[in-house]
Amino acid sequence: MITIHVLYEHYEHNSIIFPHGSSFIRLLLPLTYPTNQNTFLVTQGPNFQPADVIIVERTWKPNISLSLAEELVEKVRRNGARLVYSIDDNLLDLKFNAISQNELPDEQLMVIRFFAREADAIIVSTQYLQQRLSLLNSNIFVVTNALDERLLEGRIFHQAQAYEINNSNNKIVIGYMGTRSHDDDLMMIFQPLRATLRKYSTSLEFQLIGSIADLSILKMFDGLSIKLIDIGENDKYPDFMRWISKNIQWDLAIAPLEDNSFTQCKSDIKFLDYSVLGIPGIYSHVAPYENTIRHLETGYLAKNNPQAWVEAFDCLLNDEVLRKNLAKNAQQYVLTNRTLKYCSQNWKDAIISIVN
Repeated sequence: MITIHVLYEHYEHNSIIFPHGSSFIRLLLPLTYPTNQNTFLVTQGPNFQPADVIIVERTWKPNISLSLAEELVEKVRRNGARLVYSIDDNLLDLKFNAISQNELPDEQLMVIRFFAREADAIIVSTQYLQQRLSLLNSNIFVVTNALDERLLEGRIFHQAQAYEINNSNNKIVIGYMGTRSHDDDLMMIFQPLRATLRKYSTSLEFQLIGSIADLSILKMFDGLSIKLIDIGENDKYPDFMRWISKNIQWDLAIAPLEDNSFTQCKSDIKFLDYSVLGIPGIYSHVAPYENTIRHLETGYLAKNNPQAWVEAFDCLLNDEVLRKNLAKNAQQYVLTNRTLKYCSQNWKDAIISIVN
């Protein structure tokens, strides 16, 4: 039995510590999945405790400093443990921008480089991220994202039943899930999206889930059918996934993504989220999606220009059969290739290789 202690990236609210969503997706759920329980004994928390393997995620603590990072590595070495660094974003190339203003402080960038260099191994989510970090560490394992199907039992249905959308307002609904760091992506397709909402004003609604850094973006949609979905108290990842599987009924979903050194290293997680729910999607034709999605088979890949997105909207809004086929094929792909039922073994293989 290999003991693992996960030092997840976290935030604090009302003196309570919460892991980030990526912590559940990348570490807590796969490592504790039933098929791994005979191999791993997993503990978790914000602070060090002895184990065979210590996994530290991303920037770890909100108040992280280089001295704290050095203290952690010293404890790991003193205890004879393996140190694994887990990171799923190219945080080294996360640049400041006018909307999301999300550039990392120099201290955090130094910590990321330090962990990457000192780790016995790094686990990343994409090959692009592996290449980006290869100069800091040569022992990097790529373990792609997979969803825990147990969180979606209410929505995972037989292939033939996929895409049974039943909207109460009788409108076609385009949906989007985003965070404060994705405002720029949404703004990239603002013009074609607004033109499409205006063109189909009597039959189309746009729904958003998540945080928007610049609330003035919503004002740009004044007069159009747009709805910001309130998820209530379901902001913790497992709760959110259960909530969305029961409450979201979208005919089409979108995942615009800028093409730069940061986004090239991102994963296809939005494709997984939409597809497992049986929702067809339009995705930017960029690295995170182009290696997974088969255009017009499991999704629609649109170039990052206004005309391409206008054409994508017109194509799918006017072709229900195509939407159904995309939804069915995409869901089948995710359920049989990108859930923990089939992928939890990848984490076991990586950890055992690192220990050995």
